[in-house]
Amino acid sequence: MKVPKSIVYNPILKRAHGYRQVRWVENASCGLRLIGYADKIAKLNHQGWFTHDDGDPYEVYRGIVYQLPARDGKERFVYGYADPCNDDCALVCFDPEETAERAAHEADRFAEIFAEDERDYHRAWDAGQQYEQLDEEIKEIRMETLALGDEMRAAKKLAAKAPTICNVLRAKILENYHRILKLRKTRDELAEMYGRDEAFKDGRLS
Repeated sequence: MKVPKSIVYNPILKRAHGYRQVRWVENASCGLRLIGYADKIAKLNHQGWFTHDDGDPYEVYRGIVYQLPARDGKERFVYGYADPCNDDCALVCFDPEETAERAAHEADRFAEIFAEDERDYHRAWDAGQQYEQLDEEIKEIRMETLALGDEMRAAKKLAAKAPTICNVLRAKILENYHRILKLRKTRDELAEMYGRDEAFKDGRLS
């Protein structure tokens, strides 16, 4: 027997850019009357806001408007953005507007702000991933350079017979040294820019 769905109101978000009564809502259609997407209602020239800098079309926060029961003879509309990864789910601000069009404009702005948050998160997460990749590359170059050092010491014993080998090894060691300096600089710049961000730490650990 299939269990009927019911709407789920998650706890109010503590940080919501000044918006009041913001909640994740699951199975929204089971308790809220869908009016439509903000871009359709307000006739906007776009269909949401990208959550990745690369513009992944499957990750877009699109403003959405729902209607609550009227109160004191006045219509009430709430707004938010549709969750691109879960059907019939949305982040909704339950601070009502009196017209659907006004709610649509608020929904679009709401979606824009939270999409920028998501882009910031992904930038920091990607930076954390890049940091770890650079760190690993530095370690590999160091191991290679240590091995070259061993070969260099062995080659010095044959320097009279094989001077070219010593010159090649010396040049490669110097090249590796400069590569490490460059990689460390890039790595340190990432840490300086994103190091305090939790997303950066998440990216490093993943």
